[in-house]
Order: sequence, then structure tokens, then C-alpha cells
Amino acid sequence: MRFHGEASRDHYDVVVVGSGLGGLTAAALLARAGRRVLVVERHDRVGGYGHAFRRGRYLFDSAVHLVGGCEPVAYEGGGLLHQLLTTLGIRAAVDFDRVDPCYEAVYPDLALRVPCDLEGFVDAHAELFPNEAKGIRQVVQECLSIRLEARRAAELARAFDVSGAPGRFPTLLRYRKATLAEVLEDHIDSPKARALLGTLWPYLGLPPSRVSFLYFATMLMSYVADGAYACRGSFQRFADALALGVRRDSGEVLLRSSVRRILVEHERTQGVVLENGQRIRSDCVLSNVDLLQTVHELVGRERFPDHYVRALDRLTPSLSGFVTYLATDLPLSSGTTSRETFYFPSWDHDAAYAGCRRGLPDWLTVTAPSLSDPSLAPAGEQLLVLTTLVRHDAIDWRSQKHLLADAQIAIADRSIAGLRDHLRFREGASPRTLERYTRNSNGAVYGWELSPHQVGPGRPGNQTPIPGLHLVGHWTQPGGGVYGVVSSGVQTARAVLGLRREAELWETLGSPESAPRP
Repeated sequence: MRFHGEASRDHYDVVVVGSGLGGLTAAALLARAGRRVLVVERHDRVGGYGHAFRRGRYLFDSAVHLVGGCEPVAYEGGGLLHQLLTTLGIRAAVDFDRVDPCYEAVYPDLALRVPCDLEGFVDAHAELFPNEAKGIRQVVQECLSIRLEARRAAELARAFDVSGAPGRFPTLLRYRKATLAEVLEDHIDSPKARALLGTLWPYLGLPPSRVSFLYFATMLMSYVADGAYACRGSFQRFADALALGVRRDSGEVLLRSSVRRILVEHERTQGVVLENGQRIRSDCVLSNVDLLQTVHELVGRERFPDHYVRALDRLTPSLSGFVTYLATDLPLSSGTTSRETFYFPSWDHDAAYAGCRRGLPDWLTVTAPSLSDPSLAPAGEQLLVLTTLVRHDAIDWRSQKHLLADAQIAIADRSIAGLRDHLRFREGASPRTLERYTRNSNGAVYGWELSPHQVGPGRPGNQTPIPGLHLVGHWTQPGGGVYGVVSSGVQTARAVLGLRREAELWETLGSPESAPRP
């Protein structure tokens, strides 16, 4: 990779602005297809929210906890990350560890370690709520049907956009405007059973009463049907592997360099200007950065049709997050501590979400990555990452950041006895921190929030009204999360190459044998 210098040439087939996982996916696929690709990244490493950072002897993932689709699976539409890495010839560059249980849910009077397979998932919930067994199975079956139909729909147009073929996608049409809560209420009577099935809502940033059921279903199935995985050595390895794929196929990744302007002349994209003044010509630019910044700062609002800008103004960004990174010398083990645990003080997810908006969240997710990957911390120590959602403007982060970190540690200490007295390292990251490192407006974690009206076709399309300017990542279709942005990268690469179906992309690029480990 090159650092804060000039690009090696002044003309590329494709320029990708930003190196989040969606942008890297598109860049690597386009380079594999023979396009001359340049990726420009302002940070000193690739990955966006998927990057990792080191503090002394500790290596932390900044935001990503788990991913699905890392191995071949029996269910149609699964294994997306495996397909991507294998096609690029870099599958051997990444080691994924299967995580099972997928997560642990802790409520005031109940705790459940959730198995990471379809039958185990259903049976574990049905054992706690035997009178709801039929409804639980029906909900999971609907989730699996949505995942299958969404993958088939992506072959025709865009995930969740099935208006042109209604007879083939009955489940997508039935639930296209539904929230998770509405579907759970149709099938399950017990409020506690419904809350338990909705435990993973923080992964999408909205509670069951507001989150898209379609998007929740595909996310849940990416773990339960495909298997949940962590990346050995941190998720930076996954991002670095995609960057390797770009470079191996004659592409270029330029770090510590910013794009000052995306050039639009004669009503079409002409290239970019870097902060150092270098002008790079390209008929195709992919923006993997904040869409509002793309429109207002990099291009200029006046270049877009009024209706397009007005539509953006009506969209709602997601919440941001607050993260506390810890190291402890407590002797944790997988027998007593799950890799991913959700702690909720009540069964009321709406109340939990309201606390996020006030800046006073009383719940959190505790991730223990070194349980499965001891290389992340020195011997005798464990890493913990405490995560919750917050409004970016809820409190004065400059003066009160430490108070929320203290509150998170106090919550974790109730279940991990002695944690507060056995800390070897702590550091907090507020929405201001997330915004500084990723330049997502107000530290938005998922781009636009993932409500029923803002997923799939409810999001801006990958192709903008300006010819040659494409979008990729969580501000465009289909939505946020690792699986979503990787899907976005695949979708955008396919559009740039003029391929109608995703299967054509894999057939065109082939599936070479994995390259030797770098």
C-alpha cells in the first residue's frame, strides 16, 4: 500500500473513495475483472468500521463483533464472504473461528446461551417457552424464507425490491413494511418470548417496534443458518485481505490521502482531485463515504436533481454508539463467559432504546474476543469490549465521556464480579470518536437507520443521478452491517460491469484456488 503520496498514475478505470468493507469488496471484484482500480483512504489503514487498533500489548476491533457467511453452507444464498474471498483467490489469507453459542441473552430472571444452528435456536427458545414452540418455529421459518427470497430477488434487481415479480416473492411482499415487533406479535403471545427473540436488535440500531423485519430476518439467518464467526487476529485481517485482492490484480490502495473533490463536468463524472492537488481522471467513481458529505462536500448539491436531494433530507440517520475497550486480569473462561453477551435490565426494549436516545442507556453488549483468540492480549489477561447505542448529541461528550464509561463498567461488573477492581486498561470511544475516525456524520453506525421504509429500495440506489458516480456501503442499498455492506459491494461491482445477475459475476470472475497465505 502507498502512504500519503501521489497515486502512481493520473488515470484509472475506477476510483473508490473510502476503504470501508463495501468499498473494498467492490474494488477487489472490479480489479479481478481487469479494471484499473484506485482506492483512496484518509486513515492509515483500511476497513472503516471494520478496522482494528493496537494499544500497547492489546489489539481491539473497533466495532465489528461477529459475521456470518464465512463457510460454504447447505442453505441457498449462504456463504457470501466465503464466495467472495474464494473468487478473489485470497480465502487462505483469513482465518475465521466459529462462535457457538452465537450469543448469550441475559434478562432479570432468565439467561440463555443461544445455539448457532437453526434447530438448536428453535429448540432453545421453545424449551423456555413450550407453549410458544409452534409460533417460534413459524417465525424462524419466515426468516429463512425471507433470506432465500431476498437472495433470489438480488439476482433480478435489488434485495427486497420485488415489485416487478410479485408472484415469486410472497414473503418479501407480505412483510416489506413490517417491523419485527408486528411479526412477533402475530405469532407469539408471550411478551417475554417476543423480547427474547428480538435480543439481537442492537446489531441493527433499532428496537423490535421500529426495526425492519426483513432486515432483521436476513441478519439473524446470516448467523443462525450460516454460522457466526470471528476473525482470528481481528477483523482487520479481513479488510487487509480485500486490500490484498485489489493489489494482487494490479489495483492500488492509497492511504493517508483524502479526496478533496469528485469532479463532475458536462453532467457526468470525470474523476477526483486529491488533497495534495493531484487530479485523477476516471469515468467511474465509487463513493464509500458518508452520502451527505458526498453530495454536499465532494460533489456539490447543485449537481444533483432537486428531487434527489429532497429525498435524502427525508431520510433518518442511525444512532451512534459508545464503546469502552477494557483489559482485565480476571481469569475468564468460555465456561462462564460467552464471547457475545447482551445484558438487559428489563424485558422492555422500547425503554432500552429510549435510554439510548437520552444518553442514559442501562443495557450493553459485552464482547470477549480474547476468549477464542488469545493472540489479542498477553498471557493472563482478557479483552472486553462494552458497547451500547446513543444519540450523538445526547450529552457533552468532551466533559462527560468518562461518566458513561464508568456506567458501562458498573453494569458489566454486576455479572463479571470484580471486574471494576481488576482492570489493566480502559479507553472509551464516543460518537465524536467514531465520527473522527470514519467521518460518518455524527458517528452514525449503520448509515441510515434500518426501519422498514429505509432498507432495500427505501435507501438511495447504488447508481446516483450523475452518470459514472456510484454509491457503496451502508448509506446505500441494501443496508448496514458487515453482510449488508459486502452485499452492497457485490451489487455495485456487478452494476459497473453491466451484469444483470449476481451469478454472472461469479461465473465471469471464476473461483480460483486460494492463494498461499501472505
